[in-house]
Amino acid sequence: MDELLSLSGVCKSYDLGGRRLRVLIDVELEVRTREIVAVVGGRDEGKTTLLQIAAGLRRPDRGEVRLAGVELTRCSDRERAKLLAREVAWIGRESAPLDFRMLEYITLPLMVGRRHRKRKAEELAMAALERVGAEGCAGRRWKELSNWERVMVHFARSIVREPGLLVVDDVIGGFGMDRMREAGELLLSFVADPGCSVLMSASDPEAALVAERVWRFERGGLKLTYNESSGDAEVIELDEGVRRRRGA
Repeated sequence: MDELLSLSGVCKSYDLGGRRLRVLIDVELEVRTREIVAVVGGRDEGKTTLLQIAAGLRRPDRGEVRLAGVELTRCSDRERAKLLAREVAWIGRESAPLDFRMLEYITLPLMVGRRHRKRKAEELAMAALERVGAEGCAGRRWKELSNWERVMVHFARSIVREPGLLVVDDVIGGFGMDRMREAGELLLSFVADPGCSVLMSASDPEAALVAERVWRFERGGLKLTYNESSGDAEVIELDEGVRRRRGA
């Protein structure tokens, strides 16, 4: 598979209470086309910072981020914005910024720059909601949705754009195994059609079972803990219980 995203020597620190907190230290990561890669870690270990840098939403202090053959850290803000609008869809726990009905909320990205007329955009948005099983959310507003419905609306709004890379920031854990399995199956379907790649983070290792490669945080860096391919030299397996559930 071709490489879609790569991070090389990525470092990021923050000033906290008069001291420098090093969050990411020489991080190396790649995501290939039509691949799901997961990063597992606890709260405040840097998962969101890593994903924001990978998605081009935040610049690293040092290192390179290459997306679709373009070095993001060398792009102007305008060049970077155009590339990200075309290639990357972000799914986090953020609220819908305006009090739209969900069909309108999903339709908006399709109408920017008159990419689609309103009627066609609404058809595509409704099809995306149906695909994730959230068609009943079309006429409702954000405050009327359950937490699970909000995740599904974010899925629909992201996939309707047919991005090259879907970045999912720790949103599918905490719903129970049935819901996590449902979300995992949706991510696999997105990899198949329209053929995007997925970079996801998870606090719960069970939420990462759908991934082909799983990394975990270790002292500001990443360590491979699961690899579906036997081609890599060093593979440290997930714990026995997680591996057994993955194979179920």
